[in-house]
Amino acid sequence: MTKLWKERLRRHQLDQFKYLRLIFNDNFVLAFIVLIGALGFWYSNFLDTINQVNVFGKPVVIILFWLIAQSGSVATLLEEPDSTFLLVKEKDFYEYFQAAKNYSSMLPVVTIALVGFLMSPFAFKAAGLSVLSIVMLTLGVVVYKFGMLNFEVFGIYGKDNFKGLSAKNWINLILIALLILAVYLNSFILLIGAIVLLGIAISRSKQICGSGQLQWQNAIAKENQRMFRIKRFYNLFTDVPGVNSKIRRRKWLDFLFKGIKQEQSNTYLYLFARGFVRNNEYIGLFFRLTVIQAIMLCLIDNFYISLIVEMLFIYLVGFQLKPYFKETMQNLMQRIYPVKQTDKIKDFTKLSTFVLFVQWIISAFAILYKFSFSMNSLIIIAAGLLVLVFVGYFYIPRQLKKIF
Repeated sequence: MTKLWKERLRRHQLDQFKYLRLIFNDNFVLAFIVLIGALGFWYSNFLDTINQVNVFGKPVVIILFWLIAQSGSVATLLEEPDSTFLLVKEKDFYEYFQAAKNYSSMLPVVTIALVGFLMSPFAFKAAGLSVLSIVMLTLGVVVYKFGMLNFEVFGIYGKDNFKGLSAKNWINLILIALLILAVYLNSFILLIGAIVLLGIAISRSKQICGSGQLQWQNAIAKENQRMFRIKRFYNLFTDVPGVNSKIRRRKWLDFLFKGIKQEQSNTYLYLFARGFVRNNEYIGLFFRLTVIQAIMLCLIDNFYISLIVEMLFIYLVGFQLKPYFKETMQNLMQRIYPVKQTDKIKDFTKLSTFVLFVQWIISAFAILYKFSFSMNSLIIIAAGLLVLVFVGYFYIPRQLKKIF
């Protein structure tokens, strides 16, 4: 079974690297570095404003540690045919799931350690926690996560219910209680509780995994859902086979199409506009990025960071619209329309410019709310408009020509 896991893991990693290579291109890496730098600068300035222990400091630490403990799940890499061809081997899956847990723990452990490290200045200044307490809390959450992954495997065998409540819910409730006690009383409480939980999980692991009661359909369905979430994220940046976005009517947005005249020259403009509004993936991406941008601009009072956020998010939305054009062009039925390629590019440019214009208007209100009507606010708004013009009229048309 260990050999089977290694073969599947190798195939899985090759598949992931294929998409990661496409995602982490020059544009994304540049935007990511700029965003991290802006957030780091804002965080540093925010820490300077904290002069004493805050009443909200400890609750924030508890919530952040609890949230980060939810990251990651067990990657079983089970496939549909397994329920038939590996049925006779289900009592031998203990080593397979041990390897799966070890692999699945790497990303959560790194994430928890990174968040603990980045949160330590805030926990020290706002919550009044010592360096030792922060280290113990981070280590306790890491150990607790190992226990959570073990109990997640128990769910594959149908052993995750206790008194009508799933083991996941019980574990999360216990984690909240331990975090509260650890933050307000003694940080070693969480580590001790996590070790006890992990000990219980390890003691029962071999017995449950060797019981031969693997719930195949449930386990395969969970793995398919996990992989679909990952592929849906990849699909925001590149085409992923087998990932189809949900389509909704959204009749309440019909007023947006009244400005499009019903004539042949606007055939693709109407098609692109309708598709954008009905497609959950792209309109959802637009709303998420726009809301995040508006919230950041309302909170950040530094001119340079606000300037970077304004320009970066407008560029990101324009960059993420490009796959929508490619997806539409791959539909063979659209080729029956007697419309030139130049007109298709022109119509998509109109749509993308309108979308970016709406985003720019919303961000402008957020900037005026934070900086009022001042020279700083005008400079930031003007910079956003320049990026809009560059992306809408130069970058996107050039990229669309490459697709053809």
